[in-house]
Amino acid sequence: MDPIRAAASTPPVSTTPVTPVRPVADTDRNEASTSRVLDPAVTVAVSPENTEAKPSEPERRAYIRDAESKSLVFRVTDPQTGDVVMQIPDEVILKARAYARETTPFPGERLAKTA
Repeated sequence: MDPIRAAASTPPVSTTPVTPVRPVADTDRNEASTSRVLDPAVTVAVSPENTEAKPSEPERRAYIRDAESKSLVFRVTDPQTGDVVMQIPDEVILKARAYARETTPFPGERLAKTA
């Protein structure tokens, strides 16, 4: 085991100026600023008439057991359409768990080595 020793000092900072890869000319700056057209200003209406209606029902949240992977899944669904808004764990992970469960040997089963 190596003995404990002081950390190495930091290298000195270089004071040489950095040269740009492509020199910037003053004419490029002036042309870019005069030829640029700005987009129109954005306004936001915050009156109660302009706000979107809130959904009549809140999202449905539930824990379910996935039959294939035998895992507990948390789902948030839209009550109007029934679409899954969010799911933990993701569907890909559930499929990977089901695949791993199917391909692994039974507990205690030994595999013969193939050389």
